[in-house]
Amino acid sequence: MQNLKRIIAFSSFISITLMLIFACVADDEYTPPKDSCIEEMPTVNITFEAVKALYKGEVLQIQEELIIEGYINSSDLTGNFFGSIHFQNHPSNPTQGFQLELDLRDLYLFYPMGQKIYLNLKGLYLDNNKGTFKLGGTFSAFGNLSVGRLPATKINEHILVSCDAVSVITPKKYLISELDSTMVNTLVTLQNVELTPASLCSTYAEPQKAKTHILKDCEGNEVFMENSGFADFQAALLPLGNGTITGVLTRNQNNYILTVRDLEDVKMNNVRCRGIEYYCETPIANTTIQSIKEMYKETSITLKESLVIKGVITANDSSGNFYKEIYVQDESGGINIKIEEIALFETFQLNHEITIAVNGITLHKVDGEFVLGVLKDDAFSGIQEEDFYRFFYLGEETQHVIPKVVEINAISEKDLGSLVAIASVQFIKESTFVVSNKDTKSAVTDCFANEIFVSTSRRFKNGDSLLPQENGIIIGVLQYDEKYQLRIRSLEDVLQMNTERCNVLQNATEISLETLLMGFGETSEEIVENIKIRGIITSNYSTLNLEETKAIMQSGDVGIELEFDAPHQLKVNSKIEIALRGLRIKKDKNGFLLTKITSEHILSSVDGNTIQPEIIGLEAFLSGNYQNKLVQINNFQFKDLNSTYGGENELTNCEDQFIISISKTATFSNASVVKGRGNVVGIPFGNNLYVRDAMDFQFTDSYEDCSLKNTSTSILISEIADPDNSNTTANMRFIELFNAGSEPVSLSGWSLRRYTNSNTEFTARSVIDLTGYTMAPLSAFVIAADALSFEVVYGFPPDLEGGTGGAADSNGDDTMHLVDGNGKVVDVFGVPGEDGSGTNHEFEDGRAVRNTTVVKNNTDYTFSEWTIYNDTGADGTINEPKTAPQDFNPKTR
Repeated sequence: MQNLKRIIAFSSFISITLMLIFACVADDEYTPPKDSCIEEMPTVNITFEAVKALYKGEVLQIQEELIIEGYINSSDLTGNFFGSIHFQNHPSNPTQGFQLELDLRDLYLFYPMGQKIYLNLKGLYLDNNKGTFKLGGTFSAFGNLSVGRLPATKINEHILVSCDAVSVITPKKYLISELDSTMVNTLVTLQNVELTPASLCSTYAEPQKAKTHILKDCEGNEVFMENSGFADFQAALLPLGNGTITGVLTRNQNNYILTVRDLEDVKMNNVRCRGIEYYCETPIANTTIQSIKEMYKETSITLKESLVIKGVITANDSSGNFYKEIYVQDESGGINIKIEEIALFETFQLNHEITIAVNGITLHKVDGEFVLGVLKDDAFSGIQEEDFYRFFYLGEETQHVIPKVVEINAISEKDLGSLVAIASVQFIKESTFVVSNKDTKSAVTDCFANEIFVSTSRRFKNGDSLLPQENGIIIGVLQYDEKYQLRIRSLEDVLQMNTERCNVLQNATEISLETLLMGFGETSEEIVENIKIRGIITSNYSTLNLEETKAIMQSGDVGIELEFDAPHQLKVNSKIEIALRGLRIKKDKNGFLLTKITSEHILSSVDGNTIQPEIIGLEAFLSGNYQNKLVQINNFQFKDLNSTYGGENELTNCEDQFIISISKTATFSNASVVKGRGNVVGIPFGNNLYVRDAMDFQFTDSYEDCSLKNTSTSILISEIADPDNSNTTANMRFIELFNAGSEPVSLSGWSLRRYTNSNTEFTARSVIDLTGYTMAPLSAFVIAADALSFEVVYGFPPDLEGGTGGAADSNGDDTMHLVDGNGKVVDVFGVPGEDGSGTNHEFEDGRAVRNTTVVKNNTDYTFSEWTIYNDTGADGTINEPKTAPQDFNPKTR
């Protein structure tokens, strides 16, 4: 009982205690009321309603000879009424009632319950005192006239007792919501009512002190119940349940007041609203916290059984680090209890025992953690203060819970809500418990990089305190928010973090560089695992061709670029060991980059073996499959021998080429490029080959003149045809090339261009690419405008189809250029910028045939090398149109 009283004292409910002042008659001339009835009763000449109608807002003394009759419905037998009787106008179906003030004790002896009386109103005073009509004598207080007790000597003049048999007063039954003013001073029975929590487990009154309690129904309607401190039953405990209560109804302003006659009027032993149970004495625990948790079945559940748990309060809001919640723990585990109040530490003191009756509490799971609370408007919320009496029984005894020692990687769901201690841990970063006045999570780690967050509320009173930077034991309540986290109660929970820090990185597990890139290379996320890699430094910034915070490391067939937070001292060919925890891997066009490396991440650095570059071709270099790996590209040379290393330079093998870029800050940037031809050692960065110094250019062979490569003087235009009978449906035009030499010639990179009419620029869509073809010695190569028409007309397929509008589809007034694999024009027919019509290079409706004596190409158009047939050409040409196929001999020179 004491437990609940302490909680009720914490409540906001109003407990009204009234002191009743009783007076007794001390007059020697006092004459008791007559104990005999009157056979011949006076005539009743007015109703209760009519009497009440006489009242006009102030105390009135009745002057007329008025008589009313009524039935006594109150009794002072048990002392709960004093100095007054109440009577109503009918024994079982009253519609009105009055209170009569009398200066007399033991009224029940003279006016028992159910007694019919007649009341002579003449000379009595009438008042409506705050909603209750009273009759009686009068007294004056501070000049104000009030209805008071009728002197004992006057009682017999006004009250006449009927000789009729005493009636049975049957109270009318009402709900609180049905009460109205006509029921005042009548005997009523209120249904479905119960005492509010403020009165539970207390007495009707206190010795010689009146007390008012509140009755309410399940809808929240209220009525007061008054009890005298002189009542025989004042020390009895109030009923705990719901039910009916009978009494005389009075009124005080807007509040109805019920006064019972004795304990027989109280029948409140049913189940309370919402099925709530409670105990006046602390109940005995009959289950455990773990057993309660096991009742959860994937959805919230409101507990209906009479289950009781007992535990110790392990956390409250005393430090501000917990808000509107406490944690309670027993031998089976701990649990979070949501409470919709603040300053909980004043009631729920740390280390104090608490017993909880869980009937009516809702078990829920919030972010993976079990929580007790209530359902309000179909939403889960904290328990409110008005419901403390239902659930909580606080003990005086204290008990210090010994935290369970756990390892971070061994924490399980069963530990949630419990007080735990994690040994040999340290905070990862230097900071304060609260950052920027926001809820903060600070990571702690053990010496093997197993991590857990310490969660701190922005309300934490010591939020500006620095996180301990030593290693040791941290204590707290284990919670869950996406992952396990620890919440301390106060700074005392970190006092044992006072030993030397351990080097977490030294305990890293080795993995291969290839495994690292496969697992982390595409994420760009910070590496939290305590892992490490080994490799050989293949380049550094010693020649300043690489930034001073960069290096490149290779392990096996895999390489990676390293980026440090400061200049490093790693030497080429050093064998290093890098811890990866806290680092990030990025991937860009240059390959993989490991960033944020500090000196602490370099676990070791010793002399290692020189890595031999892998020999690859240009296609492999450009494939992107060799990024950050030391490679060698053979048989290349600088295109411009007059340049220096700094900036961009083109390297070529006279067939293919690539650009190499060297920083102008490099120590060798101003040196002239090496002469000759040979091998380049470097590391692919995107499409650029990073070289470390001038020694990476291993040019031991003689320089090759590329102008003699991919060209030939023996390849020439031998015939251009525009037959007179050629049309769009039978396009018979073609160009013939001839290899006048004794060696085959590759046409890789070669092309034919047409300058249409008088254009000074070749027509781009006319270009015919000859790459992929090789001409045998003393052989012709035919390019038809339309391969199908050509074969139909000439009887064999061409070597290549040039297409409509191409160089082979000329109408006789265009210029042709033959371009070699170096991009150089090697043979020409016609004059660019000059329309061929009417000139010595017109072949319209005819043909232009290279004389067989010409065995070398010519970059200048020389008319004497050609025999030209046309329809309107200049002097020297033959104005004789030609018809296919008879006038043409493609493939034959």
